[in-house]
Amino acid sequence: MKIYLFNTETGVYLGEDFADEAPLERGAFVVPRDATTIVPPLAGRGEMLVFKPAEKRWYIRQRPEKMG
Repeated sequence: MKIYLFNTETGVYLGEDFADEAPLERGAFVVPRDATTIVPPLAGRGEMLVFKPAEKRWYIRQRPEKMG
């Protein structure tokens, strides 16, 4: 099962991975605290994805301007 990783403090998308199968329950998967099975939307240039676990929803935000 594919999962989507995010930073637990900021919600920023970090990438994707595959969940491990639960050792005691066939067909069930272990989804870590810093991941979701909810597919993120596509972000455009200058945008980033942010996940809100309480809302179970991805948001598209403008990427901050680089300073310096």
